[in-house]
Amino acid sequence: MAKFWLAATALSGALLTSGCVIVVGDDDDGNKMRHTTRSSDGYIVLDRDGDYSRLSGDLKLRGRLGGDLSLVSGDVEIDNMNIGGDVSIAAGDVDFTGSVDGETSIAGGDVNFNGRAGDELSLAAGDLDVRGQIDGRAALAAGDMLLEAAFNDGLTASAGTMRMSGEVHGRMVLTAINEMRRNRDYRGDEGRIVFDGNAHDGGEICAISVVFESGARIDGPLVVYAQDEPDVRSGAQVPGLEYRPRNRRHCDDLIDD
Repeated sequence: MAKFWLAATALSGALLTSGCVIVVGDDDDGNKMRHTTRSSDGYIVLDRDGDYSRLSGDLKLRGRLGGDLSLVSGDVEIDNMNIGGDVSIAAGDVDFTGSVDGETSIAGGDVNFNGRAGDELSLAAGDLDVRGQIDGRAALAAGDMLLEAAFNDGLTASAGTMRMSGEVHGRMVLTAINEMRRNRDYRGDEGRIVFDGNAHDGGEICAISVVFESGARIDGPLVVYAQDEPDVRSGAQVPGLEYRPRNRRHCDDLIDD
């Protein structure tokens, strides 16, 4: 994946927006520059009903878009933007705030998503933070993951380490280090899932170690596969918890899709 990002960055041209605001509407050429309006943050402001796509270096966007957004960029900042269609972003680091009515797919290095996803959400990153409201099915993958969102149609998340402090309606499947290497000694936080949220319909967790913090609430059956029994802290409410030893097996062999 690292080679992909390097290739995408090498192909991209420099975005010449430093020190000005570009307002992109639905006119024929798609762009009109307000040279008299200066801004040190260099955002492109979208105000259009159609689609918008760009191959570029670093990119900053805000405003309103009625159609689809497609980007291949260096680093991307999207500030409080309302998007009526789908979103597809392949970039270095991505910082998104706003709302998306359609499907959202983002792949990057460090990805922060803070907003509303009206349909399916697919995120892949090195470090991933997710906050806000996710109305469609969510599929997430990262090295390190922090989840503080409300997931309203189920959640599938896989990471090296994970902290889940959000809320899930629908089936929840969390995995940490899906495939354990033979004879490797996993220490510290490697493969650990810390759960401090609310899962209304139960699900499955597969990790090396699992901690249920005092704020954890599990409604419905929850099966936990781990190397050792979960650490259930005082105050956690996990009445439907069933522990099954993982015995270094792959999570894919233990949990059905």
